[in-house]
Amino acid sequence: MYENIKNNLFQYLSVLFILGLFITNIENCFFGDTVQLGSKHASYYLECNFSHLLLPISIDSGHIPSFGMYIAFVWKIFGRNLIVSHLAILPFTLGIIWQLGKIVNYYFNKEHAGLVVFLLMLDPSLLSQITLISPDVPLVFFFLLAWNSLLKNKKEVLMVAVFFLFLTSMRGMMISVCLLIIDILYNLNYKESIKNVFVVLVKRSMIYLPALLLFISFSTYHYLETGWIGFHEDSPWAECFERPDFKGFLLNLGVLGWRILDFGRIGIWLVFSILFLKYRKEIFRDKQTLSLLFIFLCFLVILPANMVWAKNLLGHRYLIPVYLTFAIFVAKILFSLCINLRLKRILIIVWFVSLVSGNFWVYPDKISQGWDSTLAHLPYYDLRKQAINYIEEQNIDFNRVQSFFPNTALIDNIDLNGDTRNFENYSKGAEYVFYSNAYNISDEIYDAITNDYKLVKEFKKSTVFIKIYKRSAY
Repeated sequence: MYENIKNNLFQYLSVLFILGLFITNIENCFFGDTVQLGSKHASYYLECNFSHLLLPISIDSGHIPSFGMYIAFVWKIFGRNLIVSHLAILPFTLGIIWQLGKIVNYYFNKEHAGLVVFLLMLDPSLLSQITLISPDVPLVFFFLLAWNSLLKNKKEVLMVAVFFLFLTSMRGMMISVCLLIIDILYNLNYKESIKNVFVVLVKRSMIYLPALLLFISFSTYHYLETGWIGFHEDSPWAECFERPDFKGFLLNLGVLGWRILDFGRIGIWLVFSILFLKYRKEIFRDKQTLSLLFIFLCFLVILPANMVWAKNLLGHRYLIPVYLTFAIFVAKILFSLCINLRLKRILIIVWFVSLVSGNFWVYPDKISQGWDSTLAHLPYYDLRKQAINYIEEQNIDFNRVQSFFPNTALIDNIDLNGDTRNFENYSKGAEYVFYSNAYNISDEIYDAITNDYKLVKEFKKSTVFIKIYKRSAY
């Protein structure tokens, strides 16, 4: 009786916490990559009334722009504003909790399910994406839906989920490859004849065929119309796709490890390390624990495979499936073994405190940070409004102020307010500079600003600040 009450309490707490986080940030503007992937894409489709499939080359990200189409469709029905945009994400947010609950109920005893879901939902990168108008929220939902369908062998639902993963992004396709490998693990009996194994393999592969045909069809059409797939040499983000040398590849592996431990996730690894050292003989006797280890390793190896061979594609949010599969694996060990109750409670507290603290991890100005992947960025929105109001109150022309990504887009693309002004991208000699530690800029530019400019006004809240600089020569 007590365990059921505790389980239900944590389930309700998870929903209330997520809804509270969502509601308190429902008027936040577009931030980071969502300015392009959400606002610019959607604005184009709304303006052309969906008469064109492909985006203009200046904002074409190379993958199927279904997220922008979806946001534009919602705008067309309910209006183009920030609240509507956030509400368009809410069904997928609730869907993540729903599907996580189903996965947890599959692997865990019912009395632990609510607490496990609560711990899983604390991941800073997942929470941060929920506060944004982000394509990663539907991507995570369809990933979890596909995983659930695979576990319960719901072929039709799995087919639909994989199809939508292909619609979200290139990463959705990589996730689908991982799911296919896991599917084979779950459904092939290698003790049967080679013929039977081959037949089953072909049948399971057919589930993924519609998504593959979608990708081939779109890529072919895109190439015939534009002459490129994925990215082109003149693309604003072409530098991110450049191939590193071997030293750069090793550096990327180090960055990958950093991302996995970052924002408090080192606490989960600490929990695993303690459990492994103390119970290593018992851990892998359970078949479900072994299967979860395989699932985690599959995502760890395959999902970042194309990222580590590129110059700058290792964003925190790209690795959310890796974070979740590892967390579920560790939780399975923590809640399945006959662990000393006092130790179990200590490890749960370590898990909780480390992830919560991750939202306050802010690195020095010269170290780049995944601001869109931690709740530490939330004060930025109000500070940005204050800074813009200050510029207007001081009668400073926007043309005299320069800034950095993502604050250089049209204000209308950020705030959806019809304001067509924008700050130009920073260049040497700018009169005024609008700078925030939420912008990742090069050390060279940072040094130029702090040495050649004087601080005119600073706005600061918690871990975020915005500074207005004026060139000393003026």
